[in-house]
Amino acid sequence: MRRYIEISNIIRERIKNKLYLPGEKIPYGHQLCEEFSCSKITLSNALDILVNEGFITRQRGLGTVVKTATPQPLPLAGERNPPILGVSTINAAQGHNVSSLLLAFETANPPADIAAHLAISVDQFAWHFRRVRYIDELPLSIEETWIPLRILPDFTRQDALGSVYQYVEKTLKKIPASSHTQFSSLPSDADAQTWLKLTPNEPVSVTRSVTYLNDGQPFEFCVSHYHYQRFNYNSVVQRQGN
Repeated sequence: MRRYIEISNIIRERIKNKLYLPGEKIPYGHQLCEEFSCSKITLSNALDILVNEGFITRQRGLGTVVKTATPQPLPLAGERNPPILGVSTINAAQGHNVSSLLLAFETANPPADIAAHLAISVDQFAWHFRRVRYIDELPLSIEETWIPLRILPDFTRQDALGSVYQYVEKTLKKIPASSHTQFSSLPSDADAQTWLKLTPNEPVSVTRSVTYLNDGQPFEFCVSHYHYQRFNYNSVVQRQGN
């Protein structure tokens, strides 16, 4: 077994056993290099595995932080707006007009699986909203989103029509820094056929995403159904802070 895999296994077990606590930094790189008698490159490769698995987030100037929710396996489809930058930022930068139609907006107790992804209990409230996203008036996706109420207490219907990520950066002074996303394709259902203008024999591209802030806490669970001809996913899994 390669050394960096051995090191990632050790650090993962320490996280699972609460030796490294959620929301806290793990020891500095030079300390771990000394402990494991390894190079910086070997340690970096080990930490990259844990970033990709969703156990930690790495930010320049912030250090390596344990995420506040243990990664939960996403269920298979049938039983996420592009993350980090989001639909609004990506398309506005390309000169496109982005708009939304809000189908539902409420506070609710999330189902147990979604609560686990968001590191909250089923008794806690979350914003729950559904919206159709349009690019230059063409339907792109139907999104269903859950956000813990305690993270965005002043969130409004009007805010849900715009960029959630930009709202988070403006109000919390934090950035959506990493995400776990699962992709799949499904036959279009009646909802997708209505809002995305699809025929019964056309598919949808589906993403299920849990997005984390740069302090390690999960803030959004989102399921998106995309028009298959307009689905173009550019993933920035880890963004460096200043």
